[in-house]
Amino acid sequence: MMLSIFEGSEGRLREAKIITRQTSDGRGTISFRNYIVEFPYSLKDKLGIGKLLAVNTIKENNYLILEIADIIPMHYGMISLDASVPREIRDEIMRKVEESWYSAEEREKWIDAITYPLGYILEINNENIVFKKGYFPPLLGSSVKILNKAVYTKFVCSNSNISLGNILNEDIRLNVDLEKAIRYHLGIFAFTGSGKSNLASLIVRKALDNLPNTKVVIFDVSMEYAILLLDKLIDIESKLISLDRISTNFLDAGRRFIRSHVIPDDIIDLKDKIRKSAEILYQKERMKQLYVPPQGLTFLTYGDIIDLIRKQIEDKYTAISQKPLLYTFLSKLDNFMRDRKLTSDDIVDESINQLLDEIETMGREAHLKDNSSLFTFIAGIRSYISLGIQETEDYDIEKLSIEILDPSENSPRLFIIELPNLEEGRQVVASIINQVYNRRKRMYSDNPKILFIIDEAQEFIPYDTKQKDKSEASSEAIEKLLRHGRKYHLHALISTQRLAYLNTNALQQLHTYFISTLPRPYDRQLLAETFGISDMLLDKTLELEPGQWLLVSFKSALPHDVPVFFSADNNLQLIREFLNKL
Repeated sequence: MMLSIFEGSEGRLREAKIITRQTSDGRGTISFRNYIVEFPYSLKDKLGIGKLLAVNTIKENNYLILEIADIIPMHYGMISLDASVPREIRDEIMRKVEESWYSAEEREKWIDAITYPLGYILEINNENIVFKKGYFPPLLGSSVKILNKAVYTKFVCSNSNISLGNILNEDIRLNVDLEKAIRYHLGIFAFTGSGKSNLASLIVRKALDNLPNTKVVIFDVSMEYAILLLDKLIDIESKLISLDRISTNFLDAGRRFIRSHVIPDDIIDLKDKIRKSAEILYQKERMKQLYVPPQGLTFLTYGDIIDLIRKQIEDKYTAISQKPLLYTFLSKLDNFMRDRKLTSDDIVDESINQLLDEIETMGREAHLKDNSSLFTFIAGIRSYISLGIQETEDYDIEKLSIEILDPSENSPRLFIIELPNLEEGRQVVASIINQVYNRRKRMYSDNPKILFIIDEAQEFIPYDTKQKDKSEASSEAIEKLLRHGRKYHLHALISTQRLAYLNTNALQQLHTYFISTLPRPYDRQLLAETFGISDMLLDKTLELEPGQWLLVSFKSALPHDVPVFFSADNNLQLIREFLNKL
């Protein structure tokens, strides 16, 4: 039975350590358990970062699962060598040690594997193995075994046919439960050049190919996703949406597409075919201009009126004599909405005129001046209502939101909304998310499921929001989406270079993290504390090449909470294959 669970080679548990450091915010401390396992030097090629081990515990037939965070070649001759030994002797010892590394003799050398517990126990019961959450202290000096390929796959990978790439140091494809990962929100965190957009495009591609009831909305500030998903834009019903005017013919559209989009170096030689693809997009009428009203809000809602009244009450410059009338306005507005079963998201129409007449009469009976702020406010509402809601042919946020939520088979499944102007983009992001959220809340449905991709998330959900640059509006909308969207089948993937700049309330809602190179220690420490991962393991992300990732998922993408290093499939290779067929 043991041979069917473990590989034949094994090591010994030599040492247990507890490492304590300050938390990233400096307000407390956090501790991690580390275990040092000694392996024969001959196993150096079998051991690597992310390898899973099992060690005997104080409970019989229960093994504690350990993950290797680092490996260090050790030599007996170096153990007591320090500066107190004369230099000539030190040089001679180190020369002999260097020679012995490549000799067949292994008695004086070994491998130290620095490991940490995953919080899982492998229980062997008769002919069955069970992985369960828990911790039993391991036995020092006991044998440490390596999980074989079949058991590793059962423990780490999801039982699905959706794969994102190859697990590093293992000849195994990383299969994930993408539907569950999307349901509980995702995050991609890495420095510039690590392949964030490539991975996000790969996830979008897998979702469109395997989850037929899922639509994807991408907010693209870098002008790159239209190329990274060019084949999907052409092959399936989709929309490429811009705030700028669309070209009047397909030739101009192709030239403009090339000028305005970022083309990765790996496919720059296919520029002509990319231009031809853009012409096809135009001819298929997939390009749309989004009309955004100057005021930023599409319609005035009852919630807006409530907020405006409250702001007048809180304003220190509002006359004391008017504040009781403003409180009365709020009370009567509440009764008005209750009687008509209205919500704060409903649009104000002419039916409110009766209430405005009543408040205006009360103001005159209170001998308010004609130029008082209350009368001016009421006049403003009347003026807005008199404009009416005019139906136009423009493709606006309301039409876009209706199309996003449209469950019919022939409706678009992919929307790429290009937002090169950040300030305007924040307002658009807030308006679209709020519109979709409010409509889904009023008319609940589980079809379609919507995945919002928020690129450069630090620009939309910053730690320090401001009303002036519209970041307050976008942050509130995205935080609402992350907090409450799941029960309405609205989900998010956020991608960013810096965790430190993100709204921490939003960060806490993510269950799946894809992590690559994060040069700043604060970002790595924050992730270590969030998921209880060893600092040493996260420091290894500094050694990852572009396209390589550490996946950490809390009961969503993977069956168990196991950090996994993997190399993602190359999305650009798929684009190259598509373009070469044109």
